[in-house]
Amino acid sequence: MPSNITVRLPTLENLEAYALEQWECFLLQLISPSQVDKPSNISSSLMKVFQRRLLSHRDKEAPKLTESGFQFLLMDTNAQLWYIIREYISNSEERGVEAAELISFMLELSFHVIGEAI
Repeated sequence: MPSNITVRLPTLENLEAYALEQWECFLLQLISPSQVDKPSNISSSLMKVFQRRLLSHRDKEAPKLTESGFQFLLMDTNAQLWYIIREYISNSEERGVEAAELISFMLELSFHVIGEAI
């Protein structure tokens, strides 16, 4: 890879800090969308997929965490990520994406080294 491109690559620490910031923003957006200062890169349709299972919606009331929402927040981060991946895959066809293609992409992505250019 040309040196002028590798100089601009973020460090592993920068990637980890960015990932943590996005993760915290995602969790805050699930719990209380009105309190999010900086919007995340997560599409509103995708957020609705996760909120549908974790929040209850009643007319003229603010959304409240469901029992599964509380269980989700009590999980460790790895379990939360697996939950999100399962939901993302199971709802992929609603978004016009083939589940098999999505799983194939995720498997391919899992073989890449974090912070290393392809």
